Amino acid sequence: MTDFYNLVPSAPEGRFDGIERPYSPEDVKRLRGSVQIRQSLAEMGANRLWQLIHEEDFVNALGAMSGNQAMQQVRA
Repeated sequence: MTDFYNLVPSAPEGRFDGIERPYSPEDVKRLRGSVQIRQSLAEMGANRLWQLIHEEDFVNALGAMSGNQAMQQVRA
């Protein structure tokens, strides 16, 4: 039997724990196209963020880095 870790080999351990899906891995495999599309930079970034979230107390990933940048975000 196929599991979701086999379908997404670059996923870090524990990535799919606690996620309930109304479909099986076989359904995903059957409906998936024949051409493998890889977004390597996106995969690397997602895996790095997942690692940081689980290893660090604080991850400054979604906010402004400075007061000036915060003001620019407010104006945008």
